[in-house]
Amino acid sequence: MISRRYSLPLALLLSLLACSGDPDDQGAAVDDAAVPTCGELDTSGLAPGSADGHTDPFGAKAAGQARAGKLIDISNVKRPDNARNRIKVGDFALANDKIALVIEGARESDGYNTFGGEIALIDTVGEDGTPVGLSQYNETLVAFSRQTVRPTTVTVLADGSDGGSAIVRVSGALANIPFLDAFRALYPHEYGFPAAYDYVLAPHAESVTLRLTLVNSTPEPVAFDNDQLVGFFQTSRAQLFTDRLGFGAPKGESSWAGFDGTSTSFGFRFKNSTLRFGVDISGFQYFIGKDLTLDACLPKTLDYADIFPVAGDIDALTTVKRRIDGDGSFRELHGTIKEADGTTLPGAQIHVTSEDGAYLTRTTAGADGTFTVHAPPTPVLVTPTKTGFAVPAAVRVEASSTSVDLTVPTHATLHVTSKDSADASPLPSRIQVIPMTAPAAAPASFGVLPEEFGRLHQAFAMNGEIDLPVPAGDHRVVVSHGFEWSLFDTTVTATSGATTAVDAALTHVVDTTGVMCADFHVHSNYSVDAPDTPTMKVLASVADGLDIPVSSEHEWIINFQPIIENLGLTKWAYSFPSEELSTFAYGHFGIIPKYPDPNAVNVGAIPWIGKSPKEVFASANALPEKPVVIVNHPRSGGTSGAYFTASVFDPDTATGNTLYDEGYGALEVMNDSDFNANRKDNVNDWFALLNAGKSIWAVGNSDSHKIRSGPVGYPRNCLAMGTDDPATLTAERVRDVLRTGANTVSGGIYLEAKSPSGSGPGSISTEGNYVVTVRAAPWVPVDSLEVIVDGESVQTLPLTPKETSPAQRFEETIAVAPKVSRPRHWVIFHVKGKGDLAPLYPKRNAFAVSNPIFF
Repeated sequence: MISRRYSLPLALLLSLLACSGDPDDQGAAVDDAAVPTCGELDTSGLAPGSADGHTDPFGAKAAGQARAGKLIDISNVKRPDNARNRIKVGDFALANDKIALVIEGARESDGYNTFGGEIALIDTVGEDGTPVGLSQYNETLVAFSRQTVRPTTVTVLADGSDGGSAIVRVSGALANIPFLDAFRALYPHEYGFPAAYDYVLAPHAESVTLRLTLVNSTPEPVAFDNDQLVGFFQTSRAQLFTDRLGFGAPKGESSWAGFDGTSTSFGFRFKNSTLRFGVDISGFQYFIGKDLTLDACLPKTLDYADIFPVAGDIDALTTVKRRIDGDGSFRELHGTIKEADGTTLPGAQIHVTSEDGAYLTRTTAGADGTFTVHAPPTPVLVTPTKTGFAVPAAVRVEASSTSVDLTVPTHATLHVTSKDSADASPLPSRIQVIPMTAPAAAPASFGVLPEEFGRLHQAFAMNGEIDLPVPAGDHRVVVSHGFEWSLFDTTVTATSGATTAVDAALTHVVDTTGVMCADFHVHSNYSVDAPDTPTMKVLASVADGLDIPVSSEHEWIINFQPIIENLGLTKWAYSFPSEELSTFAYGHFGIIPKYPDPNAVNVGAIPWIGKSPKEVFASANALPEKPVVIVNHPRSGGTSGAYFTASVFDPDTATGNTLYDEGYGALEVMNDSDFNANRKDNVNDWFALLNAGKSIWAVGNSDSHKIRSGPVGYPRNCLAMGTDDPATLTAERVRDVLRTGANTVSGGIYLEAKSPSGSGPGSISTEGNYVVTVRAAPWVPVDSLEVIVDGESVQTLPLTPKETSPAQRFEETIAVAPKVSRPRHWVIFHVKGKGDLAPLYPKRNAFAVSNPIFF
């Protein structure tokens, strides 16, 4: 028997992910020694069905049937406006009176598996038999080692018109999913077996069965063991739930996995195996099955997995699962949640755990505070949670009870206003509320994601006004509008049942006339590893005074500008689309700008699979947008996310291995970090390039994925735009300034450097006296100025402010000259402060660094 049995620890897995090698070598198989062939194989079980199927698949509900048919009109396939998966004419619908799916045709697919034949939508159906339009389903990979079915055909095996099950068949052979080549060292086996996935839907069923047919083309039995995988790209739109650990970090074995999207959820389970958790990396979770074997030279067909959706949360999903299983043991618990003063508490989450602490389910109270949740026929504990409220003690509910009413202490309210002190106009602001006595946190299994750094609230008020519920007691309130403005920081006492006014007036204290600041690396939930909505990212950017927030999604392209316009924020910000080209082999790259193409795969994201960096750079640089290509996080994230690591860049020679190509224009020297934190790697590499005569510009970006922990706009790129009006900007104008190097990276401090000829960063001047002006808000620490010539730190000066109220301003005249002769010299200026940027950006240091001026 050919056995695929091995198990590797996480640390080794991550190191293997960092060793993907040259993409030109990705096709080489690493497998067992060649074995004799079987002769003629029985592949009759893979025969395709009808090319079209039923002409009216969504008429299944009215007919009391399950139906399958090709989509010739997709206008009635309702989906949320922000759904990432796209559906096309020629895909296949599978529907009954309960649920509906769309299966991609044998076409190039969006997402990480480009083969087609995947589920693009799974939803419940409405009264008219069509999907209700809630599905946020992303992508799920059913794989064997690194392989899944690459379809040659997608057809209808049974259209359901006979009253039986409707079946869509995806048939072809197992083939390597190209992006998983990064996992080749961990999963080397390449089977290539003839195979089919059948999506089987019975009339009135609430789940679809994935039926698997594999033909073993080797003359030895095969045991897949650890090669039996299912991988999910789902958690940017839903929370992962396992039956053992609830919403806590998964580990060990579970009987099934669910994804709770509040209004829409779905579950997955193997029919004859548990799910053993493998790893969670960059929004991709995979689980491992067991006990699948194939006899030599023979086909095998089995009902392999169930997938079941629901219009609702995890409580609705677990109820559906039990109904599928015929388990009627659970009872409904009805109740109302109120505050001590009798006020109902809509939106509270209601959590049910067993007495031994095992997490069971949760639901959300309605507008009137009522809820219904399900519990087993044993005593349970019920705990409510809601942002702004302390987590109370659990209420024990006896096995015989069907009701439970919950009471929490009456909340206090903070009414926070933020105004511009110059004219009393409302000011978009970030409001942080930090309790002086930290309330108890909910267990991880509850899936309640608290703010970090002791915050109870981190809210973004675009009209300068907001009400925030808090427990009675003392609270620190911080109101801010980014680095250029003063900070309001006070402590108030909130009284139960009362509203406490907190009125903040902020002053624009830092003069940045003609300079506008951009963050070119911002993720939303169009990236598989980022849960924040695009709207949330826009709100956070504007509240923190960022002029140009740029969406940079993994393998997808969106534009924040329509959101800015719809929210009426064009006075404050401008945006344009870009892409983070995210290879799994040799790094990530910002493409600034990159416009979407609605007719292309992944809306026009640049293809990289099977291409070298040189080819990818050539593709990017040939675009009509003429983008600036930025090497993102060049030395972090393992080789799969770090170009300079993957290409073995040598700063002594400013060259790399065969992967290395110079088709980029900028380097993300600072990624959610300051200049000093990168001196040994990214900064050293940048200096090497400059000394080698390359005009490569430094940028600093946030790479923000979750604003709870990673704010937008630290650091940011302050560009000499010659305007302060976002409405006058275009993507091309921003691109052109970025391309010239007229950029200073700011981590709270603003720096202006002028050469003897009066020119700034990116220019060519002469040696002589340079004037450096530093500005910062009073709450931003500023300590010293460092002068770096040709990569060598030649002078560090303590900074004494020329002005301290209402802002800090420093000015130094510095004589700059080279120490050794070379064809071209350069100087940069680096300012830093002692202490971090708390309370605005805790654990992030104040700094600024200019791009070079050449002489």
